[in-house]
Amino acid sequence: MLNRRHFLAYLHPEARQALAPALVEALPHTMRDSVTETAVLHGFLTDRIPGIVCRPTRRCTEGQGQLGFAFPLRVGEERVRSSVLVEPEHIASFLSPYEVMERAALRFPPPHAALRVALSLARRFDIRLGLIGSAALAAMTGLPYVRPQSDLDLLIDADQGGDFQAFHASLATISREIGVKADVELEFNCSVGVKLSEYISGREVLLAKTINDVELIDRIELQSCLADGARINASVAGRWGEHCKVPTTETIENQWSE
Repeated sequence: MLNRRHFLAYLHPEARQALAPALVEALPHTMRDSVTETAVLHGFLTDRIPGIVCRPTRRCTEGQGQLGFAFPLRVGEERVRSSVLVEPEHIASFLSPYEVMERAALRFPPPHAALRVALSLARRFDIRLGLIGSAALAAMTGLPYVRPQSDLDLLIDADQGGDFQAFHASLATISREIGVKADVELEFNCSVGVKLSEYISGREVLLAKTINDVELIDRIELQSCLADGARINASVAGRWGEHCKVPTTETIENQWSE
Protein backbone atom coordinates (compact mmCIF):
# COMPACT_ATOMS: atom_id res chain seq x y z
CA MET A 1 0.00 0.00 0.00
CA LEU A 2 3.00 2.32 0.10
CA ASN A 3 2.40 2.75 -3.64
CA ARG A 4 -1.17 4.05 -3.23
CA ARG A 5 -1.37 7.83 -3.23
CA HIS A 6 -3.74 9.41 -0.68
CA PHE A 7 -3.94 6.32 1.54
CA LEU A 8 -3.63 7.08 5.25
CA ALA A 9 -1.01 5.01 7.07
CA TYR A 10 -0.91 4.39 10.82
CA LEU A 11 2.47 3.62 12.34
CA HIS A 12 3.31 1.17 15.10
CA PRO A 13 4.10 3.04 18.36
CA GLU A 14 7.72 1.90 18.33
CA ALA A 15 8.08 3.11 14.74
CA ARG A 16 6.84 6.55 15.73
CA GLN A 17 9.48 6.78 18.43
CA ALA A 18 12.19 5.70 16.00
CA LEU A 19 11.11 8.05 13.21
CA ALA A 20 10.40 11.15 15.32
CA PRO A 21 13.93 12.65 15.01
CA ALA A 22 13.87 12.30 11.21
CA LEU A 23 10.41 13.88 11.05
CA VAL A 24 11.58 16.95 12.99
CA GLU A 25 14.76 17.14 10.94
CA ALA A 26 12.69 17.21 7.73
CA LEU A 27 10.67 20.25 8.80
CA PRO A 28 11.24 23.33 6.63
CA HIS A 29 13.93 25.62 7.99
CA THR A 30 11.36 28.32 8.74
CA MET A 31 9.54 25.91 11.06
CA ARG A 32 12.49 24.70 13.11
CA ASP A 33 11.63 26.74 16.19
CA SER A 34 11.14 25.06 19.58
CA VAL A 35 7.40 25.77 19.79
CA THR A 36 6.65 24.26 16.38
CA GLU A 37 8.93 21.28 16.96
CA THR A 38 7.24 20.55 20.28
CA ALA A 39 3.78 20.75 18.69
CA VAL A 40 4.87 18.45 15.84
CA LEU A 41 6.22 15.85 18.25
CA HIS A 42 3.02 15.99 20.29
CA GLY A 43 0.90 15.45 17.18
CA PHE A 44 3.13 12.66 15.95
CA LEU A 45 3.69 10.79 19.22
CA THR A 46 0.65 11.60 21.36
CA ASP A 47 -2.15 12.33 18.89
CA ARG A 48 -0.76 9.65 16.55
CA ILE A 49 -1.65 11.61 13.43
CA PRO A 50 -1.63 9.30 10.39
CA GLY A 51 0.75 9.75 7.50
CA ILE A 52 -0.35 10.21 3.91
CA VAL A 53 1.23 7.97 1.28
CA CYS A 54 2.85 10.32 -1.21
CA ARG A 55 5.41 10.46 -3.99
CA PRO A 56 8.98 10.13 -2.68
CA THR A 57 10.99 13.35 -2.71
CA ARG A 58 14.19 11.53 -1.83
CA ARG A 59 15.88 8.32 -2.90
CA CYS A 60 14.42 5.18 -1.37
CA THR A 61 15.36 1.53 -1.53
CA GLU A 62 13.12 -1.26 -2.76
CA GLY A 63 10.07 -1.66 -0.55
CA GLN A 64 10.42 1.73 1.10
CA GLY A 65 7.85 4.48 0.74
CA GLN A 66 7.35 8.04 1.90
CA LEU A 67 4.69 9.33 4.26
CA GLY A 68 3.77 12.99 4.46
CA PHE A 69 2.53 14.34 7.76
CA ALA A 70 0.37 17.46 7.96
CA PHE A 71 -0.32 19.00 11.35
CA PRO A 72 -3.26 21.10 12.61
CA LEU A 73 -1.10 24.18 13.01
CA ARG A 74 0.37 26.85 10.79
CA VAL A 75 3.30 29.20 10.68
CA GLY A 76 1.69 32.29 9.26
CA GLU A 77 -0.58 30.94 6.55
CA GLU A 78 1.59 27.91 5.79
CA ARG A 79 0.52 24.48 6.98
CA VAL A 80 3.18 22.71 9.04
CA ARG A 81 4.25 19.60 7.13
CA SER A 82 7.05 17.10 7.16
CA SER A 83 7.76 13.65 5.73
CA VAL A 84 9.77 10.52 6.40
CA LEU A 85 10.80 7.40 4.54
CA VAL A 86 9.29 4.26 6.02
CA GLU A 87 9.66 0.51 5.76
CA PRO A 88 6.65 -1.82 5.38
CA GLU A 89 7.20 -3.16 8.89
CA HIS A 90 6.69 0.34 10.31
CA ILE A 91 3.05 0.34 9.21
CA ALA A 92 0.30 -0.97 11.49
CA SER A 93 -2.60 -0.34 9.11
CA PHE A 94 -3.79 1.56 6.06
CA LEU A 95 -7.05 3.34 5.33
CA SER A 96 -8.20 4.12 1.79
CA PRO A 97 -9.85 7.46 0.90
CA TYR A 98 -13.10 5.58 0.33
CA GLU A 99 -12.98 4.07 3.82
CA VAL A 100 -12.20 7.52 5.22
CA MET A 101 -15.29 8.88 3.46
CA GLU A 102 -17.46 6.15 4.97
CA ARG A 103 -16.29 7.10 8.45
CA ALA A 104 -16.52 10.84 7.79
CA ALA A 105 -20.12 10.45 6.64
CA LEU A 106 -21.04 9.19 10.11
CA ARG A 107 -19.52 12.13 11.97
CA PHE A 108 -21.69 14.90 13.37
CA PRO A 109 -21.02 17.63 12.70
CA PRO A 110 -19.31 16.62 9.45
CA PRO A 111 -15.61 17.50 9.13
CA HIS A 112 -16.37 19.89 6.25
CA ALA A 113 -19.47 22.01 5.61
CA ALA A 114 -19.81 20.81 2.00
CA LEU A 115 -19.27 17.11 2.70
CA ARG A 116 -22.90 16.02 2.83
CA VAL A 117 -23.74 17.91 -0.33
CA ALA A 118 -20.92 16.14 -2.15
CA LEU A 119 -22.07 12.75 -0.84
CA SER A 120 -25.63 13.44 -1.95
CA LEU A 121 -24.45 14.27 -5.45
CA ALA A 122 -22.24 11.18 -5.53
CA ARG A 123 -25.22 8.96 -4.75
CA ARG A 124 -27.32 10.77 -7.32
CA PHE A 125 -24.78 10.29 -10.11
CA ASP A 126 -23.63 6.78 -9.09
CA ILE A 127 -20.12 7.78 -8.09
CA ARG A 128 -17.83 6.19 -5.52
CA LEU A 129 -16.38 9.11 -3.61
CA GLY A 130 -13.30 9.23 -1.40
CA LEU A 131 -12.15 11.91 1.03
CA ILE A 132 -8.60 13.29 1.10
CA GLY A 133 -6.87 16.44 2.31
CA SER A 134 -7.56 18.40 5.48
CA ALA A 135 -11.12 17.13 5.84
CA ALA A 136 -9.87 13.54 5.82
CA LEU A 137 -7.40 14.26 8.60
CA ALA A 138 -10.05 16.14 10.57
CA ALA A 139 -12.46 13.21 10.19
CA MET A 140 -9.92 10.67 11.43
CA THR A 141 -8.33 12.68 14.24
CA GLY A 142 -11.00 15.13 15.41
CA LEU A 143 -8.34 17.86 15.28
CA PRO A 144 -8.93 21.36 13.82
CA TYR A 145 -7.55 20.95 10.32
CA VAL A 146 -10.49 22.58 8.56
CA ARG A 147 -11.10 26.31 8.43
CA PRO A 148 -14.22 27.97 6.94
CA GLN A 149 -12.29 28.75 3.75
CA SER A 150 -10.70 25.30 3.43
CA ASP A 151 -11.14 23.44 0.14
CA LEU A 152 -12.98 20.14 0.08
CA ASP A 153 -10.62 17.60 -1.49
CA LEU A 154 -12.28 14.56 -3.06
CA LEU A 155 -11.26 11.44 -4.96
CA ILE A 156 -13.47 9.60 -7.47
CA ASP A 157 -13.05 5.92 -8.29
CA ALA A 158 -13.10 6.21 -12.08
CA ASP A 159 -13.07 2.43 -12.48
CA GLN A 160 -16.55 2.23 -10.96
CA GLY A 161 -17.92 4.78 -13.43
CA GLY A 162 -20.74 7.24 -12.95
CA ASP A 163 -21.78 10.51 -14.52
CA PHE A 164 -18.61 12.54 -14.02
CA GLN A 165 -19.83 15.47 -16.12
CA ALA A 166 -23.07 15.90 -14.19
CA PHE A 167 -21.32 15.50 -10.84
CA HIS A 168 -18.75 18.16 -11.74
CA ALA A 169 -21.37 20.62 -12.98
CA SER A 170 -23.64 20.19 -9.97
CA LEU A 171 -20.80 20.37 -7.44
CA ALA A 172 -19.38 23.48 -9.13
CA THR A 173 -22.75 25.21 -8.96
CA ILE A 174 -23.27 24.43 -5.29
CA SER A 175 -19.66 25.32 -4.46
CA ARG A 176 -20.15 28.79 -5.93
CA GLU A 177 -23.39 29.24 -4.00
CA ILE A 178 -21.90 28.37 -0.62
CA GLY A 179 -18.48 29.88 -1.30
CA VAL A 180 -16.45 26.67 -0.90
CA LYS A 181 -14.00 25.35 -3.46
CA ALA A 182 -14.06 21.63 -4.23
CA ASP A 183 -10.93 20.03 -5.68
CA VAL A 184 -11.71 16.64 -7.27
CA GLU A 185 -9.35 14.02 -8.66
CA LEU A 186 -10.27 11.00 -10.79
CA GLU A 187 -8.36 7.82 -9.96
CA PHE A 188 -7.86 5.28 -12.75
CA ASN A 189 -6.70 1.71 -12.26
CA CYS A 190 -5.86 2.47 -8.59
CA SER A 191 -2.70 4.20 -9.75
CA VAL A 192 -3.24 7.20 -12.04
CA GLY A 193 -4.90 10.45 -10.98
CA VAL A 194 -6.12 13.35 -13.11
CA LYS A 195 -8.08 16.45 -12.18
CA LEU A 196 -11.79 15.98 -12.84
CA SER A 197 -12.06 19.47 -14.31
CA GLU A 198 -9.28 18.69 -16.77
CA TYR A 199 -10.72 15.30 -17.68
CA ILE A 200 -14.15 16.65 -18.60
CA SER A 201 -12.62 19.56 -20.54
CA GLY A 202 -12.18 17.28 -23.55
CA ARG A 203 -8.44 17.83 -23.84
CA GLU A 204 -6.63 15.11 -25.76
CA VAL A 205 -3.58 15.13 -23.48
CA LEU A 206 -3.99 15.20 -19.70
CA LEU A 207 -1.66 15.72 -16.75
CA ALA A 208 -1.48 12.45 -14.82
CA LYS A 209 -0.11 11.89 -11.33
CA THR A 210 1.27 8.58 -10.11
CA ILE A 211 3.28 7.50 -7.08
CA ASN A 212 6.47 7.96 -9.12
CA ASP A 213 6.00 11.08 -11.21
CA VAL A 214 3.79 13.59 -12.98
CA GLU A 215 3.51 13.02 -16.71
CA LEU A 216 1.32 13.72 -19.71
CA ILE A 217 -0.95 10.92 -20.88
CA ASP A 218 -3.16 10.59 -23.93
CA ARG A 219 -6.89 10.57 -23.15
CA ILE A 220 -7.47 7.42 -25.21
CA GLU A 221 -4.73 5.62 -23.32
CA LEU A 222 -6.18 6.73 -20.01
CA GLN A 223 -9.68 5.62 -20.94
CA SER A 224 -8.30 2.23 -21.89
CA CYS A 225 -7.62 1.75 -18.17
CA LEU A 226 -11.37 1.63 -17.65
CA ALA A 227 -11.89 -0.96 -20.35
CA ASP A 228 -8.97 -3.13 -19.32
CA GLY A 229 -7.40 -2.58 -15.92
CA ALA A 230 -4.30 -4.51 -16.93
CA ARG A 231 -3.51 -2.14 -19.76
CA ILE A 232 -1.66 0.91 -18.61
CA ASN A 233 1.45 2.55 -19.94
CA ALA A 234 4.42 1.53 -17.82
CA SER A 235 6.01 4.92 -18.37
CA VAL A 236 3.08 6.50 -16.57
CA ALA A 237 2.31 3.97 -13.86
CA GLY A 238 5.92 3.09 -13.10
CA ARG A 239 7.06 -0.01 -11.27
CA TRP A 240 6.95 0.46 -7.53
CA GLY A 241 10.16 -0.12 -5.62
CA GLU A 242 12.43 -0.31 -8.63
CA HIS A 243 13.61 3.27 -8.84
CA CYS A 244 11.51 5.54 -6.56
CA LYS A 245 12.82 8.53 -8.45
CA VAL A 246 12.57 11.99 -6.99
CA PRO A 247 9.93 14.01 -8.88
CA THR A 248 11.20 17.00 -10.81
CA THR A 249 7.82 18.65 -11.38
CA GLU A 250 6.33 18.75 -7.89
CA THR A 251 7.63 19.63 -4.44
CA ILE A 252 6.78 18.15 -1.08
CA GLU A 253 4.61 21.15 -0.19
CA ASN A 254 2.06 20.53 -2.94
CA GLN A 255 2.05 16.75 -3.11
CA TRP A 256 -0.83 16.42 -0.72
CA SER A 257 -3.69 18.77 -0.05
CA GLU A 258 -3.94 20.93 3.03
